[in-house]
Order: sequence, then C-alpha cells, then structure tokens
Amino acid sequence: MADMMKIRVDELESGMVTADNVIEPGSDRVLLLKGTILDSVMIFNLKERYNVDHVYIKKAFSASTISDEMRAEINIHQSLSTLKSVFGDDDGEPITEFTDESAQHIKNVTNDLITSLYADDNILLKMHQLQSYDDYTYKHCLRVAMMSVTIGKSLGLPDNKMHDLCEAALLHDLGKRTIDVDIIRKPGRLTDTEFNAVKKHPQNGYLLLRKNGGCNEEIMNAVLMHHEKYDGTGYPLGLKGEQITYLARIITVADVYDALTSNRPYRQPWSVAEAEEFMMGGANTHFDYDIILAFLNAFAPYPVGSKVMLSDGRTAKVISNNSNVLRPVIKTMDGETIDLYNDFKYLTLSIKALDKSDIKQIEA
Repeated sequence: MADMMKIRVDELESGMVTADNVIEPGSDRVLLLKGTILDSVMIFNLKERYNVDHVYIKKAFSASTISDEMRAEINIHQSLSTLKSVFGDDDGEPITEFTDESAQHIKNVTNDLITSLYADDNILLKMHQLQSYDDYTYKHCLRVAMMSVTIGKSLGLPDNKMHDLCEAALLHDLGKRTIDVDIIRKPGRLTDTEFNAVKKHPQNGYLLLRKNGGCNEEIMNAVLMHHEKYDGTGYPLGLKGEQITYLARIITVADVYDALTSNRPYRQPWSVAEAEEFMMGGANTHFDYDIILAFLNAFAPYPVGSKVMLSDGRTAKVISNNSNVLRPVIKTMDGETIDLYNDFKYLTLSIKALDKSDIKQIEA
C-alpha cells in the first residue's frame, strides 16, 4: 500500500493513475482496470453514474507530479477518445440524435482542452500529430477547437466566451455525421447532388443541438454559420460581415486552415506557407480581417524546435521567429544559422514544409 493512496472521487484529477481495479459498488463489476489514466469523463461517470466513493491512486503518478506539457498530452489523447465516443467513425452509421451524455462529454472535453491549451503554446505541432489519412470528422473537430481556442486567446475573449467558442468548434461538423457515409468518405470529386447534401450539414448540426437543448443559442448559431463568408458568398444563409456571429467567424478561419493542411484521399495537404498565404489573401472577403491578424499572431507556422524542409533540399531546425512568420531563423543540419527574413542573400531560399518524419502520431 506504500505506493498508492486512497482518494475521494471529489478530489480526483485528470492524469491520475489507478493503483487497483475500480469496482462498481454493490457488485463485482470492474469499471476501470488498474493502471488506467483518469480523465474528466471517467471521473464524472464514477461520481454521477456509479456512485463510487473513493479510488486508489498510484502515488508516483499523482496529478501534482505531472508537468503541464504531459498533462496537455494526456488531455488531448483523452479528448480524442471522448470525441470518438460522441461522433463515431465516419464509416459507421449516421447519427440521429445528440444525447445529454454527449453534451456532458463535450463540456468535459472543453474544460480539459482550455486548461491544456493555456498551459502549452506549441499547438501547431500537436495539431500535426493529430493528422492522419484516416482523418475522421471527430479528429478534424478537435484540431479546429484547438486552433479556435488559441485564436480566441489571442483576441482576449473572456472565459465564458472561450468556453462557448470551444464547444461550438468541437461540434461545428456534427451535422456531417447525419449524411450518407458513401458521400462523406467518397475519395473523388462530389457531384452537384452530393455536394448539395454535404452543404446541409450546418443546418443538420444546428437542428440536432436545438432538439437536445444542451447548448446555448450562441453555440448553436456558430455551428449553423461556420460556412458563411465575410463577403456574403457562403452558405447556408448567405450572411455577410457582422451578420455572422463572432464565434462563427473565428471557427471559419480555423476550419479552412485545417482543411487546407490536412490529408485528403484526393489530394496532398497544402504546406503551411501556402495555407497561410491563402488565408491572408482571403481577409475581408472570405474572412474577418481582424481575426486573420489574430490567427497570424497566434500561430507561428513553424514553431521553435520544429524541423523543416527547405527549397534547396536541406532540412533545418527553427530556432526563433521573425515578424514575418513564414521566414523564421533556422539552423541547418550542417550547423549553418540562416535568418530567412533579414539575410538578403537567402531571398530565394524558402521553407517547403514541416518535416513530420519524426512526429509521433496520436491514435484514438
């Protein structure tokens, strides 16, 4: 017993590790196995669903010994798993309802994500870790939420708006899970009929949330409006400018950036530079100009410490960022330090892409 301690469920925290099996009171049913890393959803269920009073926790893995970075990794892993339980895989049966349990899961993930993202600024690397060729809707929604919260932080949103923003971003593509699987997973170009079906997903998501009643109007409107464009050419309502809610305008920026830089069955992902240049070009047409500025301020496309591939075939490591976020200071593998923005002899040298070869994929 020296390596474990008895903790009341009310005192449990995400990241703690069970030192013994957790048994349902009044039965022999095992709820959690020894060695399980607890998350907020598990803790909520132990308390509210199963009336568990206490749990034995490994002392060496108490929450106080976990670094902010490790806690962020744990929360992102667990958020991904929780979102999968809400959305399912895109090749599964379409969903027909958004339950109270799902609503609580989203609130729990929101709390964990906001805590994690305030503790760890290296968000782009985390997002790239979440990208894979089986890029299901729930993974995309998690990345969009991570980016939206970071943009919201840059904009100085108050806490209550930040929580609404995160919930809306997590749910923005919920309506896609109501559409025929063959359309969502189609590897090639959609027909006009298929595309019109896909364009209904904002309304479908909005209606699922309204039927449940677990989200406020601002969250539901952000889900409804996340495909509107600042110049009025978007869908489903053709709204423009400030007719589009502020949260929706933030999510739109995050949504488009993630779509451009993610793997698709029918195309390769855009490079960070290509995507950011596209986003800048869309300010005041597709996107709110002020939110694009906050986006560029929040996201150095090449985080310090990341490896990048250069246009001359070499690889390098980013050692600091410049005011031009597309041209940081780098150090090549042979030891040469290059300031891509201020060293004029390197005007023709550019970064082609992040080198993801050494980034470990996070699996659900």
